Amino acid sequence: ITEDDLLNAIVQHMSLDEKLGQMVIVEFYSSTFDANLQQMVLKNFISGVLIENKNGNARTRDQLVGLNRAMQAHARIPLFITTDYEGGLVNELRLITGERASEAAIGATGDPQVASTAGHGAAADLKSLGLNVNFMPIVDVLTNPNNPGLPDRTFGSDPTLVTNMGRAYLKALTASGVVGCLKHFPGLGSADLDPHLSLPTMDRSLAMLNSVDLVPYHTMINEGIVPMVMVTHILNPQLDPTLPTSLSPNVVTKLLREQLNFNGVIICDTLWMGGISNTYSLAQAAVLTVKAGTDLILGPRGPMETNTML
Repeated sequence: ITEDDLLNAIVQHMSLDEKLGQMVIVEFYSSTFDANLQQMVLKNFISGVLIENKNGNARTRDQLVGLNRAMQAHARIPLFITTDYEGGLVNELRLITGERASEAAIGATGDPQVASTAGHGAAADLKSLGLNVNFMPIVDVLTNPNNPGLPDRTFGSDPTLVTNMGRAYLKALTASGVVGCLKHFPGLGSADLDPHLSLPTMDRSLAMLNSVDLVPYHTMINEGIVPMVMVTHILNPQLDPTLPTSLSPNVVTKLLREQLNFNGVIICDTLWMGGISNTYSLAQAAVLTVKAGTDLILGPRGPMETNTML
């Protein structure tokens, strides 16, 4: 029996509720496999969870390992246990693993081997804790040095450098058995607002995107090494005059799927971010991003929001 046969057999025997649940990665607020988490895993059939410092679920190594083992033991289909294990400012495991070099520091070396070493190190940490997805590498090309959403979070301002560093980091994750994810598609590097707070408008032509922001995506997708891409929340009138990128069929399906020929998993950035939630309810945004072509939704915080969305 092939892997495809096995996957098809699993899908054929899933209910609609199970299929919907398998499109959702949730946040949660516990360090144990408590009633809320049990409901989402066992009754909502979620596909995975996001581990974060602020949620109180990554306090000690033993706690996190025990929690991840308990979740996987009860899940009918193995869970994506995900995190943003970047470096510098954003490191959702720092309470356990300590500080890590930022992408800016890695990029400043100009040496892809440094990025590769960082990727291998990140993967070793994640696997030892029971995580299997890292929302990395960031491949935004930093064309606005005052970008408020990317402090020290990019490898640099040169598309070739960013591509080479991102490739090395991603290949290291993959080789070590951790799923990596390119972000933030179609490129957050020129933003002057942080999409966590509000929706940036970035009026960039497809020609400009192709020559700068999309270079890492074009290159690595063509190389066949990208398992997952995260779509961010931007309004680019030249791509879609009304819908944010994460909710736009023009961006998710036409640009990423059809023009860039990406056949991996597409995930949206968290839907509670101000760039979306200032305008759309979680349920509205979930419907729109799925219609746009998104495979995995990152967003609900706890069982109440999960039920609302599903």
